[in-house]
Amino acid sequence: MIDNLLTLLLPLTLLLTILLVGHKWLIHYLGASNTYLLWLIVPLGLVIYCLPLPWQQSSLSKIIEIKRYLITPTDELKQSLSMSWALYIWLIIVAAMITYCLLTYHIFNKHLQLTAINKSMVPLVLPQNILLYQSTGTYSPMLVGLVQQKLIIPEDFFELYSTEQQKLILEHEICHFDRNDIYWNLIALTCLTLFWFHPLAWLGYFRFRQDQELSCDQLVLARKPKESRINYSKALLVAAQSTPSLAFAQLSFKKYGDKKMMLERINNLKTRPKSSKLILATVIFTTVTLLSGLSYAGNQQKSLGDKVAESVELKPIQRVNPSYPEQAAKDNIEGSVVLTFDIMTNGAVENVAVVNSKPAGVFDQAALTALKQWKYSVSDHTLKNALVQLDFSMNKDTKHESLIERIQITK
Repeated sequence: MIDNLLTLLLPLTLLLTILLVGHKWLIHYLGASNTYLLWLIVPLGLVIYCLPLPWQQSSLSKIIEIKRYLITPTDELKQSLSMSWALYIWLIIVAAMITYCLLTYHIFNKHLQLTAINKSMVPLVLPQNILLYQSTGTYSPMLVGLVQQKLIIPEDFFELYSTEQQKLILEHEICHFDRNDIYWNLIALTCLTLFWFHPLAWLGYFRFRQDQELSCDQLVLARKPKESRINYSKALLVAAQSTPSLAFAQLSFKKYGDKKMMLERINNLKTRPKSSKLILATVIFTTVTLLSGLSYAGNQQKSLGDKVAESVELKPIQRVNPSYPEQAAKDNIEGSVVLTFDIMTNGAVENVAVVNSKPAGVFDQAALTALKQWKYSVSDHTLKNALVQLDFSMNKDTKHESLIERIQITK
């Protein structure tokens, strides 16, 4: 598991660096809404990096018939042997983060003290699937709930804000609801839990949540007059004076709204950014191209070690590397297996059997399983009793004795 996450560190770092370092530039030229949408390139980019793209597929190399063949533990097996302690630490911290989130969510809901109220009490028509509640345990409007979402307003909501401010604040929460932001937050939190050891993952998560609020502000005020922007800014200042509870999967009008963030939100309201679709498309295209290039380069580098010279002799067109037995790798055991097999006219390998092995029985099954999957090029003749020796080594420098008997005939 952890080795797969480490493989994704390079593309993850690249994506987060683009979004964090270029954030001010993106906000200025794309606007808050498009910048928020750009966070989608993080999960999508990781998927693209993992996909076997058409130009990444390398054809099987034609290789000569071999008498000796070296098998070493795969990189994955070596990593699992040398990094088992890291896996345990990673799992412990992941479990701790999940426990903390669930516990916080439980405590938060316990202290909400909800009272259901009629939707007609608010000066705005709410979506049918939202339930409206009033709470004495919070100080800011918010959305909670994963299955049935609830819009919660504080008990002094109607006293703190004017009618227009109430409408604007509720539109802000409806924006979260319409975009299913609670579920996107859950995905973001899951990614943060998996990559807790990456500093940029934490910075990216908090920036993502802040952009979420900025984008809702922009959407709410997209076609509103200047007076509405002023009223909305005043509502932000009122909310900044309170201290709402923080909780798992909570969306709040003041969520991630410390003084610095509130100032950024107010400054963002002063202008009407003109988003450029051309720049947005350029950023997405550049990012996807970089990820594809990285993935292609990695694939090419990996395939270099698989290429061997061609020969006019029988050439395997499919050679499956035996898997190094995990227990043997753990015990640092090395050895060799000699097998005999027949190559049929259609290239299939049949009648595979172990002739000799050292140590006996340790690598036999792995060698048999792999050799049975070999396939040679089509020929006009059947080759009987071909021999091959597979040498299993923990590293490529180990020298193995030949187990194939050689007899020299002299006069």
